[in-house]
Amino acid sequence: MLQFGEINEESSIEGYFCSKKKVLFLYSYNIYDTNTLVMLDKHEDTLFEKGFLHYFSNLRDTSTRHLLFLFLVSHICVVTNASSSFDLNYIQLFKTLDSVRTKLQGSVAEVLKTVPGLPKDWLTLGRLCSPRVLFYFEQRPPVLDENLKSLQHLMEDQIYRLLRKCRVITNVCTNSLFAIPCNQEFVFFKPMQQDRFTFLLELLNDTFEIGNESPSDFHEFLSQHITLAQTEGFSDNVGRHVGPSIFVLPPARVWFDAAFKLFDFFTNSPANGLKGFQLLHSILDVEGQFSEARCLKVLPLALAAYQENLPSHYSSQYHENKKTQAKALLSSHGRGPAVQKFLGRLDTECDRFWRNGRRMCEFPSIIGNPCIQPVHRVHAEENGDSKLPVLPHMSGVRYVSACSCGRRQANREDPYDVEYANYGFYRLIEEECCGRLRHVTFPIFKPSSDHFEPANLKGASKSLHFARDVEKLITGTEDLSLGPDENEFPALSVDHLSQVAADDHEESQTSLGKGEATEAVDEDNIMEIAGTHELPAVSTWDFSTTEYLPCMVHVNSPPGILPRYSSWSLVCLGSSSLYSHNAGLSDQPGFLAGSGFLLPWDIPVRLQHNESSGLDGRRTHNLGYSGKGKRGKQGQHEFTVKIFIGVEYECPRGHRFMSSSPGRILKATGAGLVKDSAQLITQNDVPLYLPCPCPYNRGGKALIAQLMRLHVVTPKAAVHVTIDPKVRPAPPPCPEFVTGFTEPIQLSPSSYWILRFPYVYEDENQIYTHPKENARAAQHGYLLKGTCGVMELANE
Repeated sequence: MLQFGEINEESSIEGYFCSKKKVLFLYSYNIYDTNTLVMLDKHEDTLFEKGFLHYFSNLRDTSTRHLLFLFLVSHICVVTNASSSFDLNYIQLFKTLDSVRTKLQGSVAEVLKTVPGLPKDWLTLGRLCSPRVLFYFEQRPPVLDENLKSLQHLMEDQIYRLLRKCRVITNVCTNSLFAIPCNQEFVFFKPMQQDRFTFLLELLNDTFEIGNESPSDFHEFLSQHITLAQTEGFSDNVGRHVGPSIFVLPPARVWFDAAFKLFDFFTNSPANGLKGFQLLHSILDVEGQFSEARCLKVLPLALAAYQENLPSHYSSQYHENKKTQAKALLSSHGRGPAVQKFLGRLDTECDRFWRNGRRMCEFPSIIGNPCIQPVHRVHAEENGDSKLPVLPHMSGVRYVSACSCGRRQANREDPYDVEYANYGFYRLIEEECCGRLRHVTFPIFKPSSDHFEPANLKGASKSLHFARDVEKLITGTEDLSLGPDENEFPALSVDHLSQVAADDHEESQTSLGKGEATEAVDEDNIMEIAGTHELPAVSTWDFSTTEYLPCMVHVNSPPGILPRYSSWSLVCLGSSSLYSHNAGLSDQPGFLAGSGFLLPWDIPVRLQHNESSGLDGRRTHNLGYSGKGKRGKQGQHEFTVKIFIGVEYECPRGHRFMSSSPGRILKATGAGLVKDSAQLITQNDVPLYLPCPCPYNRGGKALIAQLMRLHVVTPKAAVHVTIDPKVRPAPPPCPEFVTGFTEPIQLSPSSYWILRFPYVYEDENQIYTHPKENARAAQHGYLLKGTCGVMELANE
């Protein structure tokens, strides 16, 4: 048994060789066979993916190539008909095979040249001979046995006239695909009903003389042609002036060598390669040709739909949306298997059009908005296409933000770097507003020369020295912080408190405004001050003048390295009288109605009057203040220190509001009465982000407001209000960001101070911005408790 191609393929050729009679039988399994066609259901997935027409077109192309191969390597070809009538579709198939054979004759000759020992006539003609075709009908016509022979002759005459009329056969058989014998029968009707397998089995048994003493009629019908081929050869030319026919009987070894090479040539040659195979594909794939023509007509319309109303440059998302619209147009008007091919072409053309100068930069800002500029470079020395323009990133999104002091609002561009977000914008707006106010200078990097560089923080461990100093500082000021324990404040010295003890009550009433009632001091909540507490000394660092910190300062930053700019701002608006508790923040724009008020925070203290000898033998007096000037028990004075505090939130649209307690928005009464106090604000962690109660929001989704300012109005007393903010802008392991000072910042008495927080936070690894989900905004980041504290005023 001989096999051409894989057994499980839809088109293959099987061969059976009889060495005794020197006859080789070849049988083609192809798509023209009904039994093979019904087996396509096992390729359901492929048919669903590629479509039946596309899949069937490729199978038909392969099957036709195998048929042409049989006509080139055979002497006799038996064509079967499934019914008792001649299938006219064979005429078109024969004409196709003849046209392709003529186109491929030169290529076939080149393949045959590689076969050693090949007869010259075979090389010249490109085939063994003009094969003789016999027609076998699988169904017997409904006639009597004695009339079957005459019907057979009538069928031969009819087939001959049809083939002659259609020019499938000619007088010179060398010029035709095949020949028909002139004086021999070439039509055979199957004598009884039997399946094809039984028919082939009987034919092989008759040929090999196995188990059957009386040969069948078809064996006798076929044997006469085989015998003539083995003895004299075929000479089927018709006419008076025709030359001899070429008929080659090669050795078996030469035939097998040539047959395998020709089979590989016909099977593996691409359809778009040689002209003969291109012609074959165009003739067979009529549906594909129509589909190609239809899609080729619709493709310009789809491209025009993509290019309609396009801006000068646009984003990848807009590009994909336009491609989807163009593909929908092509899919709705295109037909056939070529639609998928042209969808790919449309995708390529749209991508080429977009990339040819219409791409948007789309570099995300810190907030996440894409840059709307054309593709560009940010710096001239940047690596990349030198033809790209040098432009800054710009998302087109603008926010409304107030300056450091909060008295002026302005539009700010969507930031693309931390320096502009935390420093550059406020520096620009300060020139027109708060530039003349008193500012606290935060620790920043000061280079000693023009050659400096960012510090390498990869693998930098936490500074134990810095952590230890911070721990000492926190421990030392723990009693002064506004934590949950109010009964352990240190004593304030008599020398500092006695000078304004008499008029403390008057100043406190003035700051509260007229009509504010004086509250009685609860004996249980009075804090006793009995001695002087000294702050622990913090070691002085030697700051680097050649390396700077490329991010913001946090508790894990290496010691001795400072940032190039400060992300914080602390400004003094002026005297504490600028704030009226009845009127609220009248000069601060953008506050929501009823939210522009600070929260009062009363600190009742009790001062014990002691006399003792110091280390130098001098007497030390401890005396305290009382806003009410009330005399307590013998040797004691009771005082109330009143501070006004406000934590301000600001949303991207410029809406501002104060918080009455962690997670709640301050709402004053219509008369401006604030019922809340700052107790909960000072004793708890304050959320860094809250949903903004804007009067209107897009799609009903609330914007996220961020804690941006801390308002502190200090009392006119011999005490310092201190601030030491620590911000954790994201859940752990996010570090705690600090100002860079090694000690709490002391605010001057009887003043109005505003601490502005950074707009964004950055450590060595990432940038922290507001959360994306409004529902969990309040739990995302915090201003840690212990931000505000009180300490005695130092002696001058």
